[in-house]
Amino acid sequence: MSNYDHDQDQYGYDDDERFYEETAYNEEYYLERELELIRQSNLDLELEELEERHIREIGEEVLLSPVPIKPKESESKAEKESPPDQPAGEIPF
Repeated sequence: MSNYDHDQDQYGYDDDERFYEETAYNEEYYLERELELIRQSNLDLELEELEERHIREIGEEVLLSPVPIKPKESESKAEKESPPDQPAGEIPF
């Protein structure tokens, strides 16, 4: 036998009704929630695109930085100054 007294229940059923009126029975609640999720998703995608573009630009700057060759300088010296994975005189693609 249970010692629980239903008459002394502290749970507010009015709160349930108010909750359902604000959410489950309210179409605007779902529309606003969906719009907020779409906004957040768009912001995430935009941030990802900006990060990728920034990484590409940095990579392009590094790859496209020329190795200066002075007129009286031999090519062997220019090869020493060029990055190890890039042969002197060739354009990386």
